[in-house]
Amino acid sequence: MTAGEMNDFPLTKNFNLREFQCTCCGQVKLHPLLVQRLQLLRERAAKPLVVNSGYRCPRHNAALGGAPQSYHLRGMAADIRVAGVSIAQLATWAEDLGFGGIGIYPGFIHVDIRPGKGRW
Repeated sequence: MTAGEMNDFPLTKNFNLREFQCTCCGQVKLHPLLVQRLQLLRERAAKPLVVNSGYRCPRHNAALGGAPQSYHLRGMAADIRVAGVSIAQLATWAEDLGFGGIGIYPGFIHVDIRPGKGRW
């Protein structure tokens, strides 16, 4: 399998590895539970779910002003959006599906699989 084919490796029915790669360096770390819950969220929305940001290497995370202990650094977080679904509705669904951390931002939400953080 070539590197390009590996990047397109399907993880679930609707997600592949490329969607979670660091946009700075191409590296990826990804916790399986994150992908499973995102798939459930995508099915709940019944529309494509766009991953704006998945794994971030330390350099990329710092450049974006990310928290030093960001769950993006561990492959346990994603910033997402769904066209035609309000941020509030997406956050409610994410909460229902067991995402531990849910950050509300203009145009997207942050979701992660930490235990018990709640919304911010």
